[in-house]
Amino acid sequence: MLIQKKKPGFQTILLSLCGFVLLWAVVTDAWGYSSHLAFGHGDYIYAYLSRLIWVAPALWLILRHGSFLRLGRETLFSWPVFNRSFAIVLAVSVLFPLIEMFVVHGGFWLNPSVNLPLEIVKFILVGFVEETVFRGWGYNALSSLGETAADRKAVICSTAFFILLHWPAYFIRLCRLGTMDYQAWLGQCLAAAIWGVIGCLLLKKGKTLWNPIIAHTVYDILIILFVG
Repeated sequence: MLIQKKKPGFQTILLSLCGFVLLWAVVTDAWGYSSHLAFGHGDYIYAYLSRLIWVAPALWLILRHGSFLRLGRETLFSWPVFNRSFAIVLAVSVLFPLIEMFVVHGGFWLNPSVNLPLEIVKFILVGFVEETVFRGWGYNALSSLGETAADRKAVICSTAFFILLHWPAYFIRLCRLGTMDYQAWLGQCLAAAIWGVIGCLLLKKGKTLWNPIIAHTVYDILIILFVG
């Protein structure tokens, strides 16, 4: 006799997203883990390892509940779709960092402290894991519930947790070092809110997780390269 897997409910999905925020609060390098690694580029190595650890439960959830999800694993990880919304977001992802570069630095500027190959690998991984957790699992699962206004609720909830993900590092540093960059924290909250909604839109329109992953990655790399 086949045993049907129980579909996750609204509260269960929210608890899983809360778990991802809490897990990130444990593994984030704001605690200074990378400083204890005894080899070169420890901060990059730890950035890679911590994110692979963090995304593993989301990949398991997507595999386990693939039949329940509106976008199953085959569709979710299908090839990128170059549609209108993707083209617009990519264009903005390129133009905005360039505009911000001129505003902040008064002209053309390249971050001299960037190790570009290692940063590219890091931000490809950042884009992949964050989009997998909050759009591939969170938004996708919540929008699959079939309730009235499920999609709107899914956008709001997944984006709210995406914003919360960016809190632990700031408050951990406040506890450890006694300093808090409130301006940077508020700016990151605003950026996370905007990109959370954009990521949901790209997934909804393109039906593939690679669209938000690519846009997210391009934006992050250009921001660190041209703005710092």
